[in-house]
Amino acid sequence: MTVQYKHYGQNNRRILKRSEAMEDRLRQEGRKVINDWSTTDDTYDGVIYLMYWFEDGDVVPLYVGKAGKYGRDGESLSTNLEDLRGDSTRKFARWGDAHYYHVGNLSAIVFGHKKNQKQKYEKWADRLFEDGRQLRQQTYFWTKAWSQDDVGLYHDFEVPLEQLEYQIIGHASDFYTDRLLNKEGA
Repeated sequence: MTVQYKHYGQNNRRILKRSEAMEDRLRQEGRKVINDWSTTDDTYDGVIYLMYWFEDGDVVPLYVGKAGKYGRDGESLSTNLEDLRGDSTRKFARWGDAHYYHVGNLSAIVFGHKKNQKQKYEKWADRLFEDGRQLRQQTYFWTKAWSQDDVGLYHDFEVPLEQLEYQIIGHASDFYTDRLLNKEGA
């Protein structure tokens, strides 16, 4: 329950270390999207992910997010997914070690980095940790390459990735207002 850390970046700062299972799963699902983009098959919209706890047999969502397939120009591969091809963890489908990414920003709060302490990650640190790097509860991560044919929360309706994320956040905020780290719709 005590998370590990590693050193990262030019200044060799301490950052939280993701589990190998999380990294493997994110690379596996992300590479489906990358391969889809490179073949112009156009099956996947990107990856959807969920950080959660189990309580009394129920999944308690903590954070819902996505990394879309396309970059800002609507054609190139998203920079958030690019480093899933190799060994880099800089951006890592928004869970990257660099500043402005989830692990990098959360690490700035946990380890007291002078740079990049984003206020929203104070809430993350309070929710996830006690006594520094001790997890309050076992924390899990799930991700899936989202196909354009996948059915979302409403059976019989296909839903694009952006709408799926919005729907899940909306529902989760209704049921887990005090736990969810997202704000509704974001």
